[in-house]
Amino acid sequence: MTRTDVTRTGVTRHDTWSAGAAKALGAVLGAGALLLPAARAPQPGPWTGIAVAGVLAGWCLLVSAAGGTEDSGPVAFVRDRLGPGPARAATALYFGGFAAGQAGVALGAAEFASLGDSGWRSYAIAAGVLCSAAAYAWCVPRGLSPAGRRLRLAAVLALAVSWRALGGPLPGPGSGGWTGGWAEGWAGAALLVAVPLLFGWVGLEGAVPAVPRRRALGGTLLGIALAAALYAVLLAPPATAAQAPPPAAAAALGLGSAALCWTYCRTNLQATATRWTELTGRTRRGGLVAAGLIALAVLALGRAARWDLSVLLIGPGAATAALYTLIAVAAVRRPRPQEHTDHDRSDRFRVLEGAARSAG
Repeated sequence: MTRTDVTRTGVTRHDTWSAGAAKALGAVLGAGALLLPAARAPQPGPWTGIAVAGVLAGWCLLVSAAGGTEDSGPVAFVRDRLGPGPARAATALYFGGFAAGQAGVALGAAEFASLGDSGWRSYAIAAGVLCSAAAYAWCVPRGLSPAGRRLRLAAVLALAVSWRALGGPLPGPGSGGWTGGWAEGWAGAALLVAVPLLFGWVGLEGAVPAVPRRRALGGTLLGIALAAALYAVLLAPPATAAQAPPPAAAAALGLGSAALCWTYCRTNLQATATRWTELTGRTRRGGLVAAGLIALAVLALGRAARWDLSVLLIGPGAATAALYTLIAVAAVRRPRPQEHTDHDRSDRFRVLEGAARSAG
């Protein structure tokens, strides 16, 4: 350990409250801050988001008591305790859930660019977003630098706050919705908020420190609370009837939001391609093609079924819920006796960005 790794109190820099909170916030904040308010699923009030955060805080304590996922990564954590089959299932959830989820990211980008149009034009633009993002990822496999990711996150938060100050995102992206049948009840409305909301929490599964690192764990819980507070503000209905923002401001915010969503789509496709390689042993470019085709198929299905953004985000949200459940099951099991390899520890560097951060 070098001198720069230790503070004057003898605590490593990664074992502080601030480091734990920063890691948690960096893991879960990102494009979800733009897409979730834009989705505007039926709102049962802020308690759904608070309940989701509370469940995730309890989940974090459970996983932390089992050794955490920060050092080995979530897939290796599952492999150590449940075996290679469930670990493969976790990788498949990463690939399938977030390949399908890029349809929602692309549609969000398109509707921001088209200033709220949720008709066939937005779906056509979304297809162009997907194809261009995949083509760029094919030609330029390198992801964003750490500094670039920090700047992008700052830009996302600035745009999200600006939208909120002007009364919220444009009333197009999620104003239609899936409102028939069970979705009209309170429970259905809560589910339509809670499941897509998990799209904004992907990344936390790979950032849980072990219990002995008490300061880092406390910081992680603080980060969860701060992220929950931010989402509660961004997702809360306006206190009064919202007026449309000035056309020039709406155009600038819309184009900026669309551009940032495009960058998340690109880096997510890159990370999804890495999971494809881990899952099948085939090339990264083959994974890009597979992920792009899955996203395009979901987008076409969404157009045919007249689904809006809130419904498209149910897919990655459900995949995140399944992944968290699998990790929780692994946490209550003792580690299996096995020989560790370098591959077991490699996936900590390949956590999918989802709504939040780059894996490149």
